[in-house]
Amino acid sequence: MRQLLGGGLLFCDPRFHDLNAVPAADRWRYEHHREGRLVGVLDGVVDDGVLLSGHSAPFGGPDLVRADPTVDELVDLVDGALAAAAEAGVRTVRLRARPPVYSAAEPLLEYVLLHRRFAVEHCDLNQHVDLQPLHAGADPFSLVRKNKRALLRAALAAPHELVEATGGEDLTTLHGILATNRAAHGRPAGLPRDYLERARAAFPDRVRLLLLRVEGQPVAAAVVYRVLDDVDLLVAWGDAAHDLRTSPMDLLAHLLVTGSVQRGARLLDLGPSSEKDGTPNVGLVNFKRSIGGVPGTRKVFTRAVG
Repeated sequence: MRQLLGGGLLFCDPRFHDLNAVPAADRWRYEHHREGRLVGVLDGVVDDGVLLSGHSAPFGGPDLVRADPTVDELVDLVDGALAAAAEAGVRTVRLRARPPVYSAAEPLLEYVLLHRRFAVEHCDLNQHVDLQPLHAGADPFSLVRKNKRALLRAALAAPHELVEATGGEDLTTLHGILATNRAAHGRPAGLPRDYLERARAAFPDRVRLLLLRVEGQPVAAAVVYRVLDDVDLLVAWGDAAHDLRTSPMDLLAHLLVTGSVQRGARLLDLGPSSEKDGTPNVGLVNFKRSIGGVPGTRKVFTRAVG
């Protein structure tokens, strides 16, 4: 639905639900119109009486047509969605909201949800890189802390390549790097290899599986989704065991930033920097800050229906 802001969120695309094998009977979608004009869409999945917007995804809707909706339009959209959910037998609505920086409408939507008695069930510290200054001609090195710039320039001077893994051995290597890195940090397994391959096949223009080699050695990997027309989301990244003198993650971060700029993104969402319970991961926060990350939030809102 290209008329939606940013072309509509990737995670609310029916093909994303297909990718996650969501039964048709469990899918729920509400379109809110006002005076014959589409205002926005709330998409979700219903399971055992719970409507979740952002199913099998970091976040969900609602998707809006305009970046600057009026408060009464959003109040009507939320009220209409609650009424439609109640009619469908939903008992609880859970909305994984996208970060407020995604559009000017997000803070207003947050106000409307709180006004309509939604509670904040969870809040993550989220970080992003604002790419608009780079589009205006700013030097990408201006994002990087001064004490890292010499090391980054040296890394850029060494033979390196960031390639897209489309399958085969490259994808196996990429997945192995990410899986090993997660295990080393005590984290549960990430997205399976076959899921990554199917995701790229379903969204070849929106899913990028990136493998970094330095002097021919695979040293780091990243998964990046184009979640809106002009927003990239870093879904996963990590480095492998290597014999480099410095971590390849600064180089990888720089290449991701400049690559997103080249492909027209205005924002690179670096994702949460907090644990499952919301506790900040201080090391991760500081690393993302050192590469230009700006703090924000990502919240989950819930409300009983009725």
